Amino acid sequence: MTNEALKQLLIVDDDAPLRNRLARAMERKGFVVATAESVKDAISEAKKLPPDYAVVDLRLTDGYGLVAVEALREINPGMRIIILTAYGNIAS
Repeated sequence: MTNEALKQLLIVDDDAPLRNRLARAMERKGFVVATAESVKDAISEAKKLPPDYAVVDLRLTDGYGLVAVEALREINPGMRIIILTAYGNIAS
């Protein structure tokens, strides 16, 4: 399988153990995984190698995950993105 055929995934979460476990699991599923712990890092990683998919935590240490989602969509409008959170707020 060539690099072009591999699925690029960006995982953005400030919880390092969760981020690392999810990255390993997705690598076993055939994804090429990049990780980031902040909005700033997510944008930087996505600019290096635009991902096909992203998993983004709603609350990050430097801001709101939806800010990252907006920036990721500008980098690759066709990117499929999943937002996750352990933050229990009905308004969110």
